[in-house]
Amino acid sequence: MTNFKRLKAIGAILLVAVMVFSMVSCKKDEVKGPEYHYEKRYVNMRFYYSEGYPNEWTVLVGPEDYEINTLETRNGNHDGYLCAKFFPLAEGANGDVCFTVYKYNTKSMMNTLNSITDNLMNPSSDYYLNDVFVEEERPRDSFTFTSQEATPENPNHFQFNTALYSFVRDGEDWKGKFYVSTAQSTWLFLVCVEAKNAKWDESYEIFKLMMEDFAFEGYETEKK
Repeated sequence: MTNFKRLKAIGAILLVAVMVFSMVSCKKDEVKGPEYHYEKRYVNMRFYYSEGYPNEWTVLVGPEDYEINTLETRNGNHDGYLCAKFFPLAEGANGDVCFTVYKYNTKSMMNTLNSITDNLMNPSSDYYLNDVFVEEERPRDSFTFTSQEATPENPNHFQFNTALYSFVRDGEDWKGKFYVSTAQSTWLFLVCVEAKNAKWDESYEIFKLMMEDFAFEGYETEKK
């Protein structure tokens, strides 16, 4: 092989190497991890979810990062949990704004997201929102749904049904909204976001970003 042919062959090999390296580099650049609104993040691998929250907020969880408390037993169901509560640190856990996560086993394989939502909004059901998903010693009085029907939303591409409600607590008017999704057939995940009327608008902007940062971890759930 002449020197010219050798140089030509080496040049071709180098060109191929550059192209391969460029392709690998591009693929690496394209593979990006999740992008969240908030750097602070709470991960709970017992209940298989994670949540981002503002720097000036904190999260309250129970022993060993499990549950704050077990929901009251209804019809022999011990599988309901108030998993975590997020709130502005300056206000404290019983302040004017809260973002609360629940998980509950309906013990029925026949549920759909829509049927679960209907039950949450039905005062006669076994897991009516204002009977089951309420904090101890913080009842919601004069509770009413202000949404005529539930609305589907897809924060962070996960499928939820949502509805707005209002209530009175300690003589003060509050607003709230629930987000419900399903997992592993019988389980429901529920997030309740609530604030006094005077703080609802500013708080709701934070709630929306937190829902965009909410993620299910470790098992399949419905995702759009």
